[in-house]
Amino acid sequence: MADEHQQQVTVGGTMSRGHRLLRRQSVAQAAVFLSIVTLLSKFIGFARDAIVAHNWGATGITDAFLIGMMVPSVLLGIVSTGLSTLIVPWYIAHRKNDPARARELVNQVTFVWGMAFLAMSVLVLIWAPQLVHLFAPSFTGSRYDLAVKVTRLLVPMGFFNVMTGLVTGLSQAEGQFLIPLLSNIAGNVLLVGCLLFFSSPLGIQSYSLGLTVMSVVGFAPILWFLLSRRGFFRHLDMRHVDWRAIGAFAALLVPLVISGGGGSLNTIVDRWFASHLVQGSVSALDYSNRLWNLPLALAATPIVTAVFPWFSSMAVDGTLRTTYEDRIKKTVALMIYIMAPCIAGLVVLAQPIVRLLFQRGAFDAAATHLTATCVQMYCLGLLGLALFPVLHRVFYSFKDTRTPLIVGVAMIAINAFTDWLFGRWFGAPGIALSTTAAVTVGTIMDALLVRRFFRGEVRTTPHYPLVSQTFKTVVAVIPVVGVALLTRSWIGVPQGFTGVALRLVLVCGAAAVCYMVCSAVLRIDGWRLLLGRIRHRLPVGSPLGSAGN
Repeated sequence: MADEHQQQVTVGGTMSRGHRLLRRQSVAQAAVFLSIVTLLSKFIGFARDAIVAHNWGATGITDAFLIGMMVPSVLLGIVSTGLSTLIVPWYIAHRKNDPARARELVNQVTFVWGMAFLAMSVLVLIWAPQLVHLFAPSFTGSRYDLAVKVTRLLVPMGFFNVMTGLVTGLSQAEGQFLIPLLSNIAGNVLLVGCLLFFSSPLGIQSYSLGLTVMSVVGFAPILWFLLSRRGFFRHLDMRHVDWRAIGAFAALLVPLVISGGGGSLNTIVDRWFASHLVQGSVSALDYSNRLWNLPLALAATPIVTAVFPWFSSMAVDGTLRTTYEDRIKKTVALMIYIMAPCIAGLVVLAQPIVRLLFQRGAFDAAATHLTATCVQMYCLGLLGLALFPVLHRVFYSFKDTRTPLIVGVAMIAINAFTDWLFGRWFGAPGIALSTTAAVTVGTIMDALLVRRFFRGEVRTTPHYPLVSQTFKTVVAVIPVVGVALLTRSWIGVPQGFTGVALRLVLVCGAAAVCYMVCSAVLRIDGWRLLLGRIRHRLPVGSPLGSAGN
């Protein structure tokens, strides 16, 4: 009986812990879930892209679809990130004083802004022909007609994505990270299902169907959680709307939309210029974007997310500026150490990787060559893309939002000019090279401007040797480049998907071993950090712990 009682207690405790986990997650649990979902989403995303590449390749059809998808997703989605970012501190600040009043204000904000976004959606629906002509003036005939049709079909997707951003922020403010993550996974799976089962009867509009289903599935479960479990949206008193609070919310939202919309504006500019190039250029840029973003999503973004609160604390808790400066340099050194082999591998092996992932069906050898060249041009700026958000976080840690805004505007201007210049010379790869140029200049501007926070500080310790660490990393990457160059033709021998994938894994493994051996011999701090983290010797909160100089 005692054993049975103990078993019941154990089961009950396990169920209780599981129930608590489903209701609310800690920051650490949320980080783990986010990492897992990011990895799963990348695999599902590559499955989606492989299906699209097989069925429609990099052609005028996919170009038209991507332009049509961009119109509602960018025009409406440009608000989504700022909305989900702002709603969290705004709601928490009001909840601290009066939880019931906070929920009432959220209900009002959601209704008023929801109506505004609905009106914007109707305008996009009505003005779809004019918007497509604005974003892709060179499109005519069937490409233009398809882009207009896709724009109108995906207006619901744009609306639901904006509303999902809002309810996701509320869910996270309530400590519930799991439901939005699971909804995202479910939506991605259903998108792939729509492509698999409806591509024959619907053609590329099966993609439109899948994106719409994905947006609804991403929104509905979070709305259900907030409605049924947290008491949101049950009562709406429109006779006593606090227009002052809604106006204040709008005043806070506008700067976030402007500063956070740089990436979306660059996408619009890139595709505008790409639409003037040969058919398939927009698609090649989109396929290549998926590939070179992989190391950023899996390695750089988690580091940036982890160091931001750490930077913010050091900026305000009395930490010596010299110590803060060294920690920034160590973080930069870690980014360089992680990104360097990724850049080398993707630049040298872009052709076989793209062939492995996409070349089948309508995606022919010409599309592979064009996409691989775009990947190579993008990868030249991969280090800048990794370092840029790190340096931006330093400005934010000192409550400086003006400098990132100025740098962002400068990058948009540089990107537009170089799109025009390089696009004329090199076609779609020139558009990718333009992004590299803009990001590189922006990162250099950030690095120069951030120095003002640390100027004039008296040092009692030597500077962190960033230059020597970078030089060691470059030396360690040389064998990686050698392995990739020597085996590139061997990987490219036709062996079927499994054979090529196995060869690629073997080559990457050999290159990784060479990199680790060189890192250990050269005593590179990035290697020592990763080794220490594996052995649980360094705290998670410090990107380089106390690694020696």
